[in-house]
Amino acid sequence: MKRLASGIVRHRILLMVAVLLLGILSVFGIARTGINYDLTAYLAEDTVTKRGLEMMEREFQNTSSLSVVLIDASPDGARLAAETISGYEGVMSAAFDVETGARTEGGKQYDLIQVIMREESAESVYAQVIEGLGDRAYHISGPIRDSHIIRDSLQREMPLVMAVSAAIVLLVLLLMSRSAFAPVLFAVDIVVSILLNMGTNWIFSSISFITFAVAAILQLALAMDYSIMLMNAYDRFLDQGLKPPDAMTEALAASFMPIVSSATTTVAGMLSLLFMSFTIGFDIGIVLAKGIVFSMLSVFLLMPGLLVLSTPLLRKTAHKPLRISGKGVASFMRKTRGAVAILLLAAVAVSAVVQTGNTYTYTVRDMDADSKAISDLFGRSQQMVLLFPVCADDESYARQTEMLQKMQAITIGDRQAVNNVYAMPVTGEMAIRYYEAADLAELLGTDEARVKTMLSLLGISLPERGDRLIEKLSSAAGKLSFLIPKEYLNQLDSLSGMLDLAKETFNGPEHSRAILSLDLSYTDEGTQRVLQEIRDILSSYYGTDWAMAGTLTATDDIAASFRQDVQRVSWITIIAVFLIILFSFRNLLIPLLLVCVIQGAIWINMAYSGRVDGSIFFMCYLICMALQMGATIDYGILLTKHYRDMRRTMDKSEAIKSALDHSMQTILTSGLALITAGFAVGRI
Repeated sequence: MKRLASGIVRHRILLMVAVLLLGILSVFGIARTGINYDLTAYLAEDTVTKRGLEMMEREFQNTSSLSVVLIDASPDGARLAAETISGYEGVMSAAFDVETGARTEGGKQYDLIQVIMREESAESVYAQVIEGLGDRAYHISGPIRDSHIIRDSLQREMPLVMAVSAAIVLLVLLLMSRSAFAPVLFAVDIVVSILLNMGTNWIFSSISFITFAVAAILQLALAMDYSIMLMNAYDRFLDQGLKPPDAMTEALAASFMPIVSSATTTVAGMLSLLFMSFTIGFDIGIVLAKGIVFSMLSVFLLMPGLLVLSTPLLRKTAHKPLRISGKGVASFMRKTRGAVAILLLAAVAVSAVVQTGNTYTYTVRDMDADSKAISDLFGRSQQMVLLFPVCADDESYARQTEMLQKMQAITIGDRQAVNNVYAMPVTGEMAIRYYEAADLAELLGTDEARVKTMLSLLGISLPERGDRLIEKLSSAAGKLSFLIPKEYLNQLDSLSGMLDLAKETFNGPEHSRAILSLDLSYTDEGTQRVLQEIRDILSSYYGTDWAMAGTLTATDDIAASFRQDVQRVSWITIIAVFLIILFSFRNLLIPLLLVCVIQGAIWINMAYSGRVDGSIFFMCYLICMALQMGATIDYGILLTKHYRDMRRTMDKSEAIKSALDHSMQTILTSGLALITAGFAVGRI
């Protein structure tokens, strides 16, 4: 280690310049990194939702929905708006039903237009709808709207979050360090390491918006200990009268083991997320683990050059740091160790039980004002796609109709769970009903006698199902020009186009689909029962050849994955951290003690959060668990290393006093920065 440290110090200028240049170049990589806002992309392959999405991708064009509510528009105005939206490229249907889609509340008229569109066109359709509505008063909601809200929130809030966090961390460093210039060096080091990490994310096809939101702030939180450890070690050796290069060589050699051990345990904690069945864990884990490696390398390769080069300035800006003596804490703990140990063990035991009763949320945000207004007026509208064997004959359509009627009869509380159904027997009902001559005459806008003559010449007998009838008439359209005026042929072309759209929407090569609009939220009591009833009905009609997809099913799959992932991530983290500390200290008791202490802290944290803050977002639980076990165990590693060093020349009592005295400044600097920045970010 001494030889390695000596080599780094000898080439410190070259290494410093190289790392700084790489950090600057990484800015271009950030712009090339794709951000994914769709959490369903991370579902395991064997989940119902993933199977449904893959089935739709093979056989259909994926759809998205949009709810538009016009305020104080007339029914005619709503119909006209629906017709206009129907004409936008990518829109499959835009429906306004005056019976179910019109409300009067507080002296205002509200008219609901339900839009179904191709998923790849959702962005352009949303922009056209917003532009087309102009200055009109309206509410709007849907998945594409949610993505815009999340994206806008990230762009607006993340710079503020990072600025506040950095300001708090730098203020804590200023108070706790021995020089006013030290925080500047820390800032340079951490910014470069964050740039290196974020800039290299372009190697992935995309990263999730959650990863993008938390990566920089967590890297700041997780990796600042390394800089603090090296700075404090450098200060100690300077105090012993060594020249800056020699002091840095000794500081690096002394810091290698605690920094590498800390970084390795943190990487292990983050990499445990890779084993989640919900693969967003892989996304977050690999990016954060990469960030820890860059932070460690930055401390070893960039900080030595910065510190040695800035030593004169560090001395000129020296000030007395805020210091809490570890010896005083050690004396207090020695006198009260029995009572404190009992209290802490009791807190851990109670928290271990209490945190098992926590409730977790699986949605990324609360309802925005527009979504809430639409929900209050017309009920919620969660879209769910059902897929089952393709319907082509009358019997299969009758079975589909019967199945959907059973689903529409499902209730939750005193209301129907299903608001609307979009399916061939409902939305495309005109295509599968049987027509007589009078019906066809009305459809084409001509007289019945002419229709009968036309059908007789073509050899078409009635009654005939609409889709087959239109296909037969369209194939013989050239022979009809002498019987039917051109405008009626145009009407036939229009009907043929509508038929093609209905088939494209609802029938694929092997499977048909129906879209349910559900008045549910995943947190509603009874939602799981409704989902199970829908599954049971599908199974009773189609056995195992069916699938589902939608926000509710995705949330249900995520929740099921989370229940499995919690135990897996927890045990992998504990075992990995245990082995790393065992390898570092070559002592069986030390990793056992440290892992138990941090696991107790995790239980206390989760019990408190669950009871005081209410429900916990599931990713927060997994990240905090991996973060605490992988990162805050650094404090235990640092204290233990100092204690073992002191035991070579001191008894137990003096060794723990001295170890606490050497460690307290580093632990408090990091801990206070994390605590204050954490609460500030939470408030923002």
